[in-house]
Amino acid sequence: MSSADASNPPMPFRPGSGTIAVVGAGVVGTATALALVRDGHDVILVDRDQPGMGCSYGNAGHIATEQLLPLASFATLRRVPGLLLDSTGPLGIRKGALPILARGWARDFLAACLPRAHAHGTAVLSGLIETVIQDWRTLLVGTGAEGRFQTRGHHSVWESAAPEAAIAASMAAARALGVPVMAWGATPRDWPDLPPALRARVTGGMTYTGTGHVNDPHGLTQDLAATFVARGGRIEKAEVRALETDGARWRLRHDGGVIEAGAVLVAMGVDSGTLLEPLGYRVPLIAERGYHVVIPGGVPDGELDRPVVFENRTVIVTPMTMGLRATSFTDFSGPNDAPDPRRPALLRHHLRELGLMAPGGDSTEWTGCRPSLPDYLPILDASRRHPGLYAACGHQHLGLTLAAVSARRMVDIVAGRTPPDPAMALDRFS
Repeated sequence: MSSADASNPPMPFRPGSGTIAVVGAGVVGTATALALVRDGHDVILVDRDQPGMGCSYGNAGHIATEQLLPLASFATLRRVPGLLLDSTGPLGIRKGALPILARGWARDFLAACLPRAHAHGTAVLSGLIETVIQDWRTLLVGTGAEGRFQTRGHHSVWESAAPEAAIAASMAAARALGVPVMAWGATPRDWPDLPPALRARVTGGMTYTGTGHVNDPHGLTQDLAATFVARGGRIEKAEVRALETDGARWRLRHDGGVIEAGAVLVAMGVDSGTLLEPLGYRVPLIAERGYHVVIPGGVPDGELDRPVVFENRTVIVTPMTMGLRATSFTDFSGPNDAPDPRRPALLRHHLRELGLMAPGGDSTEWTGCRPSLPDYLPILDASRRHPGLYAACGHQHLGLTLAAVSARRMVDIVAGRTPPDPAMALDRFS
């Protein structure tokens, strides 16, 4: 954002000034639509699918308040070659991602890895995460979904023969960032409660005490949408193809016609750039495809009351109402890349080795695309060039975590109560 833009804040959009169309009914868009209605606005939520689909449907359910460091860093960069050489590892690059990386995503990622840029990104992301738990609790009041949001923390566990050095390094890194963690005892009898199958394989661990999880991410978003409608919001099923404005009004063109609005807020995840780039904004989003497998009924011969991260496998398992959900893997993908069928098969292999899935046991699988910008910070902004244009997108792996704080910030930006942060500007890559 230029200094001229910074000194020319966007005009507030007052209740009664017209309808705000929120495009995108994932968890970020739905949470923001609900917050806008509560702030007195007339709001329509538009999506080609029902609320809570896309990556909001199948995420790990983890409220990741420990993830204060943007993935754009030299530490990540050093790991990439080894991760790519491991065909069973957590990172892959599909053919369709190569043009996106070559058109500037990789260059911008490298720039964000520089020490000063990474330090600034860490400060911005830490500022967002600081209020995550309270923002979620506030947003959920009166939705009936309060019980879906649980703050029991999560365990990180190791299966290696001598995990002490790895655990000590992880504990030190967390404490250096101010992340609350608790060490496990030296012997298994001093460990937290774990299902017998896990206790037999785990060799050590630690507990993050300030994190949380959601026991049904799709159900949570649906509850937010139901409350949005009960408060006077409207939902329209349509695939918005283009945005047009005459400077005073917005027209959202879709296959069935046109939706007119006084303002538009783009929260379409990885597809946000499709709407924003024709207006002159470079929004270099890439799809980070993720995968999950769900075992109906949960853990055999035991229970889990919080997520568990298996550090040696880069797998997280989360207890949910529909069963035990295991997630892992990131495939940088293009818009036409098909999911990799080896990924859910490998997840099932991990679950069987961990004793969490019986051979031949039932399971379901899913894949979805996380929307990532090169600096791994979201866009939370109001346009200076197009009055009434707002954007909340690019939340990478933290869409569920940051949805409520993003909703609060966007409502304050729309109302003019809070100036947008230039680090999360819509045109910072333009």
